[in-house]
Amino acid sequence: MKFSIAPAVQKLVDGERVLDIPGFLSECQVAEESGFSGAYSGEKHLGDTSYTTNAFIPCIMGLSRTQKMKFGTSVTVLPTQHPVRVAEDASLIEAMFLNRFRLTVGVGYFQGDFDPFGVSLKERKVRMDIGMDVIAAHRAGIEMEIPEPWAGKVPPRDPALGPDNLEVFIGAWSVPGVRRAARTADGWITDPIRSGKWVNHLAEVYREECDLLGKSPRIVLFREAWIDQTDQAARQAYGPHVLGYSRVYFDRGNAYHIDYDPWLKDVGSSSALELDHVLPDRVLCGSSATWIDQIGEWVETLQPEEMMVRMRHYQGPEIGATLDAIRQVGEEVIPSFLDV
Repeated sequence: MKFSIAPAVQKLVDGERVLDIPGFLSECQVAEESGFSGAYSGEKHLGDTSYTTNAFIPCIMGLSRTQKMKFGTSVTVLPTQHPVRVAEDASLIEAMFLNRFRLTVGVGYFQGDFDPFGVSLKERKVRMDIGMDVIAAHRAGIEMEIPEPWAGKVPPRDPALGPDNLEVFIGAWSVPGVRRAARTADGWITDPIRSGKWVNHLAEVYREECDLLGKSPRIVLFREAWIDQTDQAARQAYGPHVLGYSRVYFDRGNAYHIDYDPWLKDVGSSSALELDHVLPDRVLCGSSATWIDQIGEWVETLQPEEMMVRMRHYQGPEIGATLDAIRQVGEEVIPSFLDV
């Protein structure tokens, strides 16, 4: 099984968010040296974030500063962007760094990422389906008139780019989303929010849909994560950061469900959320032995081909501790899954 990382592109300095390109590159380079095979960058337009407004640009920088590591977007919010531009940019990056780039798109869920483009969340499903059709047509060299709400025509693929080697995954956390991933994409990336039991339900739906289509399921399991010498040390170092993010997820809604999170009946607001609610079966947080046990359970139930971890957020932990944690994963965890 492969391991990948979701490095931060921002950090806090004197209470203000600033770009942290050196930190981003350090995470990628140390991860590559430690046996990680990939890195992903996301897209965010409003609100506090560890990402930037463009997922492609950090990927290009990372690709140029590493040797073999594969980079991907996770995710590009497809309904807000003209799909021809997304298809052309992704194909160009893949041609520049052969077999090292993966386009991951998502339908989006946060109105703040739609407002700058004058797009309503109500339009996202239609725009997503059209966008996936456009990307497929561009990859296959098929002419296509693009229907509303977009306009235009899918251009011929530039022959200078060579054969199409692009991988297109979908990031999804709903039943319709994973079915769309099975129908229209090469694979599925989970979200980092839902518990393993919830993700397992979605994985069953995804695998069933792939089986009906005669496709092999491909799953990337995305988790928040921190490793230390003991479970307690990991909890102390990472707990405040992951709890802050979990409370944001809680306020946005649709992150927790009583069927998978029975404690929800006793938690009426994000301020009442505690680490004991969100860590089990959701966050990789502990010693290397704890990591190996938890990943082993997920491998048995979810059958992922890749494990993506996000260890640093813009609030922390700080970069030095993060690099040490990446090295520890490479030395003590990854070797246990080389044959999985």
